[in-house]
Amino acid sequence: MAKTAVGLFESSGSADEVVRDLEASGFLRKDVRVLKEPLEMAGSGLMSTPHTDFEVGLTRDLTAFGVLEADAEDYVQGVRRGGVMVFATGSGDKAQAAN
Repeated sequence: MAKTAVGLFESSGSADEVVRDLEASGFLRKDVRVLKEPLEMAGSGLMSTPHTDFEVGLTRDLTAFGVLEADAEDYVQGVRRGGVMVFATGSGDKAQAAN
């Protein structure tokens, strides 16, 4: 069963280094995703709040991965402050080793 490891890093440079390390350890590039808050977000309507919509969606997605809601909020706050998240999906043992 595939599992996803999640990490939050202070900068794009740090996240890029982690991605290289994950690939070197056997993760396929398609199984590693990088996420940061978009600089520009299109609204979906007159009452749209793009940053809030992004954060609510990220929290929902993280909890769907099995992240506790309080931890998901911490990740969202980190991204809000400019952090970069890295997701690595693999077998249970492989995802555990990525943590």
